[in-house]
Amino acid sequence: MPVFDPSHAPLAADSPGASVVIPSYQAARHIRQVLRSLLAQVTSVVYEIIVVDSSTDGTERIVGEEFPQVRLLHFPHRCQVGKARNIGIGAAQGDIVLFIDADTIPSPTWIDQMCRAVRELGADGVGGSMSNGTPGSMTGCMGFYLEFFHFLEYNGGPRPTRFLVGGNSGFRRKVLTENEYLNHSVGEDLLFSSRLAREGKRLLFLPRASVRHQNRTGFRTVFSYQHKLGQGAFLYRSFDAPEKVRLLQAAPLLVFLMPFAVMMWIGGTLLHRRRLADLLRFALVLPFCLAANFAWAWGFHQALRQAQRDTGLQKATIPESTNRGD
Repeated sequence: MPVFDPSHAPLAADSPGASVVIPSYQAARHIRQVLRSLLAQVTSVVYEIIVVDSSTDGTERIVGEEFPQVRLLHFPHRCQVGKARNIGIGAAQGDIVLFIDADTIPSPTWIDQMCRAVRELGADGVGGSMSNGTPGSMTGCMGFYLEFFHFLEYNGGPRPTRFLVGGNSGFRRKVLTENEYLNHSVGEDLLFSSRLAREGKRLLFLPRASVRHQNRTGFRTVFSYQHKLGQGAFLYRSFDAPEKVRLLQAAPLLVFLMPFAVMMWIGGTLLHRRRLADLLRFALVLPFCLAANFAWAWGFHQALRQAQRDTGLQKATIPESTNRGD
């Protein structure tokens, strides 16, 4: 492994091998950490860093004044995460485009691991694992287990997958120029990777390519975000598993049984990965996780019923349109 001097980061404006895109909104609290970690990567890959920012909290000033090596694209109106990623793709010059969130901290070899998997394993897209950046916060742990239990770090090799978490993912640039993210901030990443998998693209999960996620904290914040995640889950599940969504449309109250299954799923995953400290931590916050997951279920249920109403309205207008055609 090469000896690395952070003051000589292998950044290139003209011909980078990889582009790291960071969608950023109100990220002044975290942006320094992620940029410092990216600039200190241990890798021989020549890379550029692009921040697509639409903040009003001074994030663009921090990036512009303290990180002149970084390309800053600032917009006065909020960009949803999907749109910000699409803008970053359009600006990227690397053959590989990596995505990381502003509230994460990548491991020192993150860029190297992601790029090697694309180049050496023939992957069209790769996704890394998530580790808990707020282990001392009860509400932070709640949010982490509920959102990322599918993507926990563990000591294993790459494996095929059809879901990649947007805040730790990377793709061949050609794949991205043929597809684009939906203009949403929740669920757009899983929908995107699921669509690629259905097209036959080779996607790999890299359990050792970890980023540490600085989770939301506070009961009101976590419950509100879980509600939003539930709405986003309906978005990508409608595409990825339409038969299951049709079942729930026939019996909408079944949605509220899902949190009990999810609790068992999280516990089983932690046990299978032999993450005993996490399993104990999860057991301590289990009642609160269950309550927060009901907020997720309520969000999913609302999106489900709204889709039913929209479908009903569309059907109701068809006879009228047909009559005018006659």
